[in-house]
Amino acid sequence: MILLIDLDGTLTDTAHDKFKPYKDGLEETDLSKIPLIPGAKEFINKLQSDGHKPVIISDSHPKYVNKIANDIFKILALSLADKPNPTKTANYLQTALNGEASKENTIVIGDTWLDIEMGRALNFPTVLTNFYTATSEENRDGIGQDWKHLKSGATYFVNKFEEIHDILLNPLQNLLAVEGIFQSKDTTKAVRFKTTKYSERFIAYRTLGRQQAGECDKFAVADKYFEFQRADRTQETLQKLGKATSNFLSFVQQSMPNVSWDFFTFVSDKKTTQPPNKLSELFDLVETTIPKQKFILWTDEIEGSIRNQKDYKSRKEFVDKHIFLSNDTDLQGKNIIILDDQFTTGGTAYSICGKFIEKGVKNIIFVTLFYLITTVESERVCPHCGTKLQVKVNRNKGTRFLSCVPQKFGGKGCGNFIENIV
Repeated sequence: MILLIDLDGTLTDTAHDKFKPYKDGLEETDLSKIPLIPGAKEFINKLQSDGHKPVIISDSHPKYVNKIANDIFKILALSLADKPNPTKTANYLQTALNGEASKENTIVIGDTWLDIEMGRALNFPTVLTNFYTATSEENRDGIGQDWKHLKSGATYFVNKFEEIHDILLNPLQNLLAVEGIFQSKDTTKAVRFKTTKYSERFIAYRTLGRQQAGECDKFAVADKYFEFQRADRTQETLQKLGKATSNFLSFVQQSMPNVSWDFFTFVSDKKTTQPPNKLSELFDLVETTIPKQKFILWTDEIEGSIRNQKDYKSRKEFVDKHIFLSNDTDLQGKNIIILDDQFTTGGTAYSICGKFIEKGVKNIIFVTLFYLITTVESERVCPHCGTKLQVKVNRNKGTRFLSCVPQKFGGKGCGNFIENIV
């Protein structure tokens, strides 16, 4: 495998502003003052001994990058890479690696959205690392802004180098649960969006698959999300989504033996939702020893649709107004897992969890099948107007196509499109 590895924050513990004069080439790099992420040298050495080809891809200055790459890690490096723009990296791979890199043998590893979106633009699988604790926020790289990195849509998530070695050995087994099930693998992985811990309880938000917008690696499952929303969705797809959810619930029970889960419930569909009972049908297919019960209900009079609420605030206000919990069961001190189909802004999840807390619920896991990740545009341009094309998924067919998105749909293009791209 070819591994395109970020430098700052991934191999070196240099995300802090005090290293900026080195990274910008304003001062001569003193290697004795460059702290490595613990295990970084051993990680690179093992990659090479296992026959892999690690390459540093960094936005920092060549005076800094090349000295570290040559003197510490002794591997190839590209500096001033201009991430997330993939052009310089793509050109470098053609020249330095003789075009050997492909979607099948290359993976991108880094600690920020810049690395992940660059990898997605190249259609390479990506690994988001979490090897250090940020002490400040930085707007461009998103240092200290975990939400921004998670929404960029990495294929894998790791907290230590050993997990990357396992991904290389078992790539399918390390996929998110919904993505793995469509590769015929029973996995239990989930994106850990947020865990809020209190003195005697916690609320955790998790999701099991990526709904990609634009370029991405082959494992993302926007086509399955759109199929799930259709009346002609197949039983095979429903069964697989149910199995992925079952796998995750089983993992939760095994990994948290001190928590007894009292109920498994779901966000019910409105009476006007098409197809009807969309999530209810899936909920019935989930196999779990946790008692199932319906708690979440919609008011009879609903103005508008949650899909028309574009941001967190408006979505949360919509759910606050139109969703309520049944009063049939005493929930004081209970532990509950809630299933929904999609995580977009978090407004629905936070509103519903708040309603359960008001009822006295202790611990909550809110899990969704899919989450909408950021849009990564194609590098191809429209032959009619020169606007960058966006990769879209046909909601009815599940096929990918290139769209020159017009203004009425939030773009700047002419509306031209190219169908059935690979």
